[in-house]
Amino acid sequence: MISPYNLEYFIGIAILAITALTAPYLNDLWKRKSLAPKLKIKFYRESAFIVLSKQEDSFSIFFEVKNSGNSEVKNCTSIIEEFYYEDEGRNFIKNDKYFPAKLLTSEDSPIINILPKASHFFELFFIYKKDQNKIKSRINIVPLIEYSQSAKYLEVPFTYLKIKIVIYSENAKKCMQQIEINSPGIWRKDIKQILQEMQITSS
Repeated sequence: MISPYNLEYFIGIAILAITALTAPYLNDLWKRKSLAPKLKIKFYRESAFIVLSKQEDSFSIFFEVKNSGNSEVKNCTSIIEEFYYEDEGRNFIKNDKYFPAKLLTSEDSPIINILPKASHFFELFFIYKKDQNKIKSRINIVPLIEYSQSAKYLEVPFTYLKIKIVIYSENAKKCMQQIEINSPGIWRKDIKQILQEMQITSS
């Protein structure tokens, strides 16, 4: 029969053994969580997200991807999973022909890295004046559809747009943002007025 003293001794040895076996794993798990990169999409109307073009009567709208974590995000890429727009006949259309699609960046490669506490800005739309002060928008993509895997400049009216953006990377959890943009679609000489007339909803 095992005495209470021996029982306590065996329990103590078992606890020490379990601690020795699990401590490296728990320590590694803590490091991975504390040092992991964390992504967040930000999209506003403010001028910090606007870049004027060399072309007359045009500008670009960007969204921000922020890495609030403590390590670098590797091989980060932006995917437009869903794309809805309103055509000139005010019909609400889901574009399944070219989406999902990879959003091209201004760099040579659509894949980028983001340092800790840093941000990268992705160009979402190129906005320009067309025909009697109307606004048109263009998005630069590579469709992920098998029959259409080549870079495209897709033009759509800049009135109502609904976009689902997902950011994937090699070492961070994916982040997702759905953006709705409402605009009267009228070109103004003052770009700030165009932005003020835009209504943006994020979810």
